This record gives sequence, structure tokens and C-alpha cells, in this order.
Amino acid sequence: LPLLADASEGFSISSQVSENPFFPCLQSLSNFRPPSLETAPAMAAFIRPQAPKALPRSVAVRAFSGEAKRKRPPTVLSIQSHVVSGAAGNSAAVFPMRRLGINVWPLNTVQFSNHTQYGKWTGHVFPPEHITQIVDGIEAIGALGKIDAVLSGYLGSEAQGGAVLEVVRRVKEANPEAIYCCDPVMGHPEKGCIVAPGVAEFFHSEVVSKADIMCPNVLELSMLVSGRQEIDLDNVYEVAEAADDLRAKGPKAVFIKHLGKLGFHSGERFEMMLSCNEGNWVVDTPLLPFDRPPVGVGDLTTGSFLARVVKGYTYRQAFELTTAGYMCVMEATHELGEYELQLVAAQDEFASPNLRGLGVELKRLMPLDPEERRLMLRRKNFSRQFPN
Repeated sequence: LPLLADASEGFSISSQVSENPFFPCLQSLSNFRPPSLETAPAMAAFIRPQAPKALPRSVAVRAFSGEAKRKRPPTVLSIQSHVVSGAAGNSAAVFPMRRLGINVWPLNTVQFSNHTQYGKWTGHVFPPEHITQIVDGIEAIGALGKIDAVLSGYLGSEAQGGAVLEVVRRVKEANPEAIYCCDPVMGHPEKGCIVAPGVAEFFHSEVVSKADIMCPNVLELSMLVSGRQEIDLDNVYEVAEAADDLRAKGPKAVFIKHLGKLGFHSGERFEMMLSCNEGNWVVDTPLLPFDRPPVGVGDLTTGSFLARVVKGYTYRQAFELTTAGYMCVMEATHELGEYELQLVAAQDEFASPNLRGLGVELKRLMPLDPEERRLMLRRKNFSRQFPN
């Protein structure tokens, strides 16, 4: 252990030693004063112990961190689309979740060259039985009970959705503590519904009651609540009420991954909402100027939120950290001038975001009192009668 001798100040212990677990045994040495400059080096050499034989780094880290042995990381079965180039579906969710310490098993529902917003792509859509066959193989080796959560995204058909729910049933049978997180991909508020016939109704009638977490945008939320078509949500308070209505049907948490024009800032900032047993929370971040907004943001935030939850964070904490991680990825993507999400470039900041430095601040949304509700409804009715 490195000891530094100084005739006037006595022995002082270096910063390396002060961080060592044996430091308390050496504290008394700091008050020892050598009789002279000539004897100090000899005395320092005399009391310096022999360096112990170096341990392998992994053993040393576990020993000094107080861990007796490694812990198995949580496992998520992620059933989503996949693109080879770019970031969408599993390509936007798997790496971020792994970077957060999650063992992710990706099960791809499609494999395309790139996401469809380019207007052209190649690849294949897998049939519903593909999902079942893969899970059959996982069960055959006795690994189904290792899954702590199932994440599902875009469904190409109602039949594919049925296969996903059967997987969820089998996973929860093997591990009753497992949770199901559904990203009910149906479309975009400004583009309308884009899924195959029957899928929106399937989410409403079959999935909502079986999901532990739902992660819709405002269009998807309105369709999940109504069951058939988009209902008219005019402001953030109505979105919160719809989220509460959805939670009453089964999910423990509803993470609304984009409020758009219904947020407090009317679409001028990027806003998200969380509805859970800790209340309704809203957060906003700068809306960076992109020539083309990156695709896969919802896949990124949904995967990040689920990863934090299975790691043991509360819903509110997971929401806060997801927001900070999103900001890190978007800033890196904007800085590099890229269209695709720059997940690798932002990985270090994403995994350990500086909440205070990023300015992430959640705002609790309190329910309106009766008088405020009446005024809100009056304004809503007036705007419908006189839209201009």
C-alpha cells in the first residue's frame, strides 16, 4: 500500500489507500511523526506491507462491491418487427434494453431491409405459427420460466396477435411473476390508423385485459378506450381521464409515449404521460429540429420503460429515466445529422443519464374540480360549433 512520508506533516495516506477497504487499519499512521528526515524513508519501507497477489478483475470487483456472487439479469422476450438497417421495432428496443442490463430474447415478426417510411424495402413477414414454433423450442429446453417479461409491438394480423397472447399465457404459467407489456402499434395521430383490419378491435377486446403495461400514443389510447374508432380527445386532462379508464380495464400502468398537440405546449415540445397508482404525470423535453423525424422513438421509449420496471424501479422512476434516456439518444441523432436513431453513439449517456443536467422534471397532473370541468366542456362545445 503506497504510503507517502513527509518530515513536517508526518505520514499521509494517498487517495488510492483512502478508497481501500483496509483504510481504517491505516488511519492511525497519518498521525505518526517521524523523528527526522533521515529515518522517515526507512520507517516507511519497514511498515509498507508486501503487495498481495492480484485477483482477477471480475473477482476483485465482486469482492469489493459486497456481492457474494453474480445475479442473473432479468430476461425479456421481445416480439416485434426487425429491420437490418436502421432502428425500428426490435432494432430500436433490443440494444437499449441490453445496455440497461436486460437479457433480451428478440423474436422477430418480420425481417425487412429497412423500415417502411423510406417508401421501399425488401424482406419477409413471418406467419403466426413462426411465433409459436420459436416458443415451442424455448419451452423444450426448459427456458420458458426464465422469462420475466414479454414485450409485443406491431402486429401484422389478428392471427399474429392471437399467437402472441398464447405466448403470454404460457410464459405466465411457467413464471407467475412475469409481466406483459404491450405497445399497441396502430398508427399516428396525423396519419391515421395503419394496421390490418381487425387488429384495433383485437387490442381492445383481447389485449387490454391481459396486459400489465400498455404504451399507446393518443390515437391508440382513444381507440383502445372506444374499441372501434378514434374518440375525440381535446386536451391533456381528457387524455389523463382516458388513461385512467384504460387502467380500470386491467393494466397497472399506461405510458402514453407521445401527447402531440394535446400536450400543454400544443406540440411545440415533446411531451409524454404516465398514468399509474402513483398518479398521472407529464414530462416535456425540447423538440429538436429534424428534416425528417426519426422512426422508432416509440419502440425505444417503450423498451426503455419496461427495462427499468423489470430492474425494480417504480413506474414513476422508470418514466423519469426513460425521458432522460430518450433525450440523450435524440441529442446524439441530431448532433450527427442522422435520420436513424443513433443508439450506439448515445449508449453511455443513455445508460447513465444525468437527470439534473438534462433538466428532466415530472409534473403531477391533478384532477380538475367540477367548476373547471364545466368550463372546459363549455369551451370544447363552443369550439365544435364555431371551429373558425
